[in-house]
Amino acid sequence: MKIKDNPQDIQPYLEDSSNFKEGKATKVFIPEDEKEVKEVLEYCRKTNTPVTVSAAGTGNVAARIPLDGVVLSAEKLNKIVSIDKQNKKATLQSGVVVANFLAELDKQGLFYPPFPTERAAFIGGNVATNASGEYSFRFGPTRNYVRKIRMVLTTGDVLEIERGKIFEKNGQIDFGLFKVPLPSYRTPNVKCSAGYYSKDGMDAIDLIIGSEGTLGVFTEVEVSLIDKLPERFIILIFIKETPQLLDIVKKIKSLTHELNIFSLEFFDTKSLEFLKEEFSFVPNDTVALYIEAEKSNLEKWLILVEEFSPKEVFVADTQKDYKKLIDFRYKLPDKINTYFKKLNSYKIAIDAAVTDTKLPELYYFYKNIMLEYKDIEMVIFGHIGEAHLHFNMFPKTPKEKEMCEKIYENSIKKAVSLGGSGFAEHGIGKIKSKYLPLMYGEKAIYEMAKIKKIFDPYCLLGLDNIFSRNYLV
Repeated sequence: MKIKDNPQDIQPYLEDSSNFKEGKATKVFIPEDEKEVKEVLEYCRKTNTPVTVSAAGTGNVAARIPLDGVVLSAEKLNKIVSIDKQNKKATLQSGVVVANFLAELDKQGLFYPPFPTERAAFIGGNVATNASGEYSFRFGPTRNYVRKIRMVLTTGDVLEIERGKIFEKNGQIDFGLFKVPLPSYRTPNVKCSAGYYSKDGMDAIDLIIGSEGTLGVFTEVEVSLIDKLPERFIILIFIKETPQLLDIVKKIKSLTHELNIFSLEFFDTKSLEFLKEEFSFVPNDTVALYIEAEKSNLEKWLILVEEFSPKEVFVADTQKDYKKLIDFRYKLPDKINTYFKKLNSYKIAIDAAVTDTKLPELYYFYKNIMLEYKDIEMVIFGHIGEAHLHFNMFPKTPKEKEMCEKIYENSIKKAVSLGGSGFAEHGIGKIKSKYLPLMYGEKAIYEMAKIKKIFDPYCLLGLDNIFSRNYLV
């Protein structure tokens, strides 16, 4: 096992895409197997040292960045243990890089649908945040594909949880080593990555998925696979923003299975401005819908889009153009993160999701904010097919930052009032923990803390992720 204690060597583990700058750690442990993971946790237990699990650093809520203690990096837990083509499943160590996994699956005619936008991510990080990516519109988030998790607890125990084996019954989940009470809140029926999952009759494994490194250290995960996707194309439709925009989205969604649609994304006028310099085909004063679908339906799409009176249409049906539009989609989050860092500001990014029927109300809530606060740069983009849009704000002064934080709170309250989630993906980490009570209430946060203390009675693991350590007192 490698141990790093030089400040220069530790610094890269104190960074992610959030621009969070308060990270501190005295050591980084890099175990190569489960036995060494247990050794790290034993050291932390005996010395009462907080430990934070570090995946690839592609997250943007500072979950992998400790405020004190040590880091346990999963980077050497990087073996693809097995791929079972016949039964369409794979077992991976938690530090396997998603891009490497996808490449291996491609050779065998298989696919892992919930891979995240950041393909440099680790599979364990995906499970820890219930990550989702460009195909979550069609296939859903990571949760839908996790079959088994093996994890080491700070007690030294190894817990293996398999889907379909243990369920909530009579208000509790019996993990064998201990029983966990079902909290009083319920996770909403929308895209959600907000604290510990809670549903009546829930599968025990769903409590672990999305727990953000606070309950145990993942060493292995088993996931479901599907056959390799058919040949696809991307169509980028530029239209004038009109009241019919959401009707167009609704029409496209109604054709999901008929036209075999895999993704449905949105870029507003402001977000397209971030891309114009690199992608010269972007017209002025438009918004864009980005759709990926099965290539055999291309002719039907060319007829369909004429109904929408587009200003421009860009079709990527060759490998070169397909890659160009994949880059188009990926570049926007990168450019926005770079811009935040340039402003030296924390990311003020609303990540709410609602039901399809409530999307118009949330969308126009955001649009009215943009009209009211014209001096503050704001963009709307993202997963419109899932009624989940990213609403990012770029405050440049302390006064603007204060206004944006208030808008952030009001937006979460709005999404929750519509029966949605204030936190659809990415998780809570340290950046958003103070806002989680807006969604569930203070009582729920104490219930989460109680659950954590059952798994981690020493209160050492992933401190300040999801909720402040003050709730553990």
